[in-house]
Amino acid sequence: MAKPKTDAPADPDKLIRQAAGNYRTADDRFEVRQADVGWFLVDSEQANEFGQELIHGPFGTMKAVRAAIPSARDQKATAPRPRKRPTKAKPASAPPPPSWIDKLPLPDARTVRKAIAALEQKGIADAEELVRRDRDGLLPAVAVRLIEDRLNAIVADAPPKDRERTRELVRNVAAILTSEGTTTAEPLPRWTLVEIGPGDAAPKHRRIDLR
Repeated sequence: MAKPKTDAPADPDKLIRQAAGNYRTADDRFEVRQADVGWFLVDSEQANEFGQELIHGPFGTMKAVRAAIPSARDQKATAPRPRKRPTKAKPASAPPPPSWIDKLPLPDARTVRKAIAALEQKGIADAEELVRRDRDGLLPAVAVRLIEDRLNAIVADAPPKDRERTRELVRNVAAILTSEGTTTAEPLPRWTLVEIGPGDAAPKHRRIDLR
């Protein structure tokens, strides 16, 4: 009894159309691409010396491409095509360390933030540092800056030809208010500029010095 014929093995070099101008071999190893200068045979398992696709061609006709496939299988390339490694998820960034304001008791931190916001509304760029110096230092840094800004505005409002004279006048007035009042001899009264805190009726003991 004759044995039934078995199917012939599939031809791995057979080209299967994928799209216009694009084919792949039956074993999915090679891709054929059409370009303006001809046809190219791309090896999906081998790489060139730069780790890029190993490309053969160009070939003038599809017949020439088919003829080149067997020899392309035997060609030794520099390296196998690198496989894409899964990208590792970036670790979550650590939260920023607490600021000096965050370390304050909640009521104090709220007061500090309000003061900073009020100064920024007045156009003071270093508001946070100014409030910190005011809180940690012996002198009323915020009150001094506010007075200085008001006095500088008087000078800026003067006509250009009078600004130097106005600046000197403002400087003399500031010296009278902050310096001369503490050096007046008895029996005459003395005076000094002191800070009054927000919402306070009585002045604080921090002296304002505009020298």
